[in-house]
Amino acid sequence: MTNNNTNDHESNSNSGNNNNNNNTRWMILFLSCMTMTGVYYSFDIPAALHQQLKDTMTSSSSSSSSSATFTNCSTDTGGTCTHHDDESSFSMKFNLLYSVYSIPNIFLPFFGGTLVDSVGPHTAALIFASLTLGGQFLFALGTSYRNWNLMLLGRTFYGFGGESISVATSTLNHEWFQGKELALSFGINLAVSRLGSVVNDFMSPRVANEYGVDVAMLLGVGMNCMSVCMTLGICGLTLWRKKGGGGNNIVGYDAVGDTSDSLMEPLLSINDNNGSGDDNGSLIVQEENVKEEPNGEVQDEDGDVEVNPLNLSSREKDDENDGGDRENGESETSTVMVCNTITMEIAPLEGGTTGSSTDPITNTCMGHIVQFDVMFWLLCLSCVVVYGCVLPFNNIASGILLERNYFTDPPQDCHLQHDDMCSMGDLAPEEGNMAMDSHGDTCVLNQYMRPIIPSSIHIYASNVDNKTISDDWVNDSYVFDHLTENDLDCGDTFWRNACTADYCAAQKMATEKSGRVMSIPYLFSAFLSPLFGHFVDRIGRRAILAVVSCVLLVSVHLSLACMSSSPVVPLVGQGLAYVGYAAVIWPSVPLTVRKESVGTAFGAMTAIQNVGLALFPLLIAFIYKGGGNRYIPNVEYFFVICASMGVLIGILLNILDRKRGGILNKASF
Repeated sequence: MTNNNTNDHESNSNSGNNNNNNNTRWMILFLSCMTMTGVYYSFDIPAALHQQLKDTMTSSSSSSSSSATFTNCSTDTGGTCTHHDDESSFSMKFNLLYSVYSIPNIFLPFFGGTLVDSVGPHTAALIFASLTLGGQFLFALGTSYRNWNLMLLGRTFYGFGGESISVATSTLNHEWFQGKELALSFGINLAVSRLGSVVNDFMSPRVANEYGVDVAMLLGVGMNCMSVCMTLGICGLTLWRKKGGGGNNIVGYDAVGDTSDSLMEPLLSINDNNGSGDDNGSLIVQEENVKEEPNGEVQDEDGDVEVNPLNLSSREKDDENDGGDRENGESETSTVMVCNTITMEIAPLEGGTTGSSTDPITNTCMGHIVQFDVMFWLLCLSCVVVYGCVLPFNNIASGILLERNYFTDPPQDCHLQHDDMCSMGDLAPEEGNMAMDSHGDTCVLNQYMRPIIPSSIHIYASNVDNKTISDDWVNDSYVFDHLTENDLDCGDTFWRNACTADYCAAQKMATEKSGRVMSIPYLFSAFLSPLFGHFVDRIGRRAILAVVSCVLLVSVHLSLACMSSSPVVPLVGQGLAYVGYAAVIWPSVPLTVRKESVGTAFGAMTAIQNVGLALFPLLIAFIYKGGGNRYIPNVEYFFVICASMGVLIGILLNILDRKRGGILNKASF
């Protein structure tokens, strides 16, 4: 009876631990999702506020200059003059906001995973979230001071954390969901994270229009603060679990006792002068003599059982190409290294010895890279050109949609009846100031055309009888001999309420609508990515689907370039192509390289992708300037060319794949 009671007590205790562990891992997933939601939200703020940033950074609130480059010499700044960018200069600097983000990520893919394994994914997530918070704060500060250098510095800092934090959260998901609902956890994380971009597209234009660009930027800072708080929660739960709370086991691991130390054990270390090896503090590959047990546990030299962090599923035996079969219970020495987010096991050298522990990890990575064949490099090239017409498009989608659909040019012969007076607002003529054509007839403007603005104004706050009107004006005088739309800043109540109220109201409606429409591809990405991934696993046809996705992108951007119809259908196509391509391109990488080179392959491909993402925005800015400061049609033709190159590369991939047995087009199960 006593033994039965003891067994019942132990059973109830284990059941309670399992329930606590289940609750804990779902809480970790929730915190991880909210972390990435904040990161994605702030990353896409410039794209959502394209027009508002343009107004803020190019407007000249008081100027007598008629050139494209304006000088603001307002009386409330003591007569000091501030340089303002013209439209083409703004385009270049705006696109730089995304280029400088991508530049660090040309190199970080080889080292981001190293930091995650060195300090643990929970601590790494906190570090990376803090970098994004600091970057967004600098970006918001730069916007407030109208300082491009500070804005670019902030985006660079954001780049150091924005991509690597996904490595940390992916590792967290793997640790807590390995062996049970892992694919589901990744799908949920991706879906909820991408909703951060969608919420940004809806929220940021509205907040900027109602309260100003500075407030919209601070909201991004708040979202990054939320991300930091979520990672602090992850760290707290991890420490709680290390102390025995919620059970000691993570799903997928069967070790006895406290396993957290072995899970968080660094796979790489940075050598210092107190240790052996290189005195330069280079990255050193750690070596451990381990004995692998059938259940995936490993036994060190002292006979202690530890969890093998490389047991991502059940360990597969090496095939003949990897140096022969292993014998059960055979003791061996393996070298573990991380080149990217993927952890790899390198087969021992002949004779049972390992490579030198003082070889820099970058040399090992490069040794793998030079062995990649043409199939892998075609995948990399495809990744560059296809993502080059997806992500850079989203960066400027708001500008494209405004120019093409929602804030279009009015007829060229339209002008105001009183060309030197305000069009609508507190200072407009009481009888109105209608837009007239060259024949004296009223111009008919549809709801998506830009209202006509005055050609010149000379207004001083001191001459306004009702002082309540001018109390909130940014400047004391607004003197423009040749007024252009670049001079207007709808964040200034002078333009928004007193002089060009119709223009600012139309811009407000247009920017908010374009924000909603440009979110369509990310909505598809959020909800369909997990389903597409499962679909591709079942049917295969990866190389074929890559071609289909690129063909769809060609049709999308041709329609945006050559037609004036609603952009909703093309953007639905963009979303489907984006989801479909992402579902096939990344799973194809492990099929084209050796098993021990998978991590290096992912790192190399990500780095090459970021080379394109750093260069393409600058190229787009040059095309925009060469096209008379317009996106349509030349920039869209550039995207068509990129997608067409993706089609050609996809065809080559299918030809090579067929010659090599159709590995890319085979189903996973």
